[in-house]
Amino acid sequence: MIYLSKAEILSRILTAEAEAESTLKKATEKAQNILSNARSQAAEIIAEARSSGQESARTIVEAAKSKAGEEADAVSADGDEKIIAIKNNSDSRRPDAVDVVLASFMDE
Repeated sequence: MIYLSKAEILSRILTAEAEAESTLKKATEKAQNILSNARSQAAEIIAEARSSGQESARTIVEAAKSKAGEEADAVSADGDEKIIAIKNNSDSRRPDAVDVVLASFMDE
């Protein structure tokens, strides 16, 4: 068995404490770096998700506007056709309507 003097024991204890303190300091720095990198990556992921979501929403809105425009054009064209048909129909019946109105005045 090896016997150490009190001075050697104290020296080894101080050395071990210094090594432990150094290890703890390195571990703390490493943990802070990991945390900082994780926060940075999380911020990048959030920014990418927002950008992607906004682009997706913009695409959906543009598609909806385009479809609504096409439907409005179709409804407008249909309405224009009906207006023309009504006008043409009324033009052909105008003389008969005038005769009916005049006949009703004459009967009175």
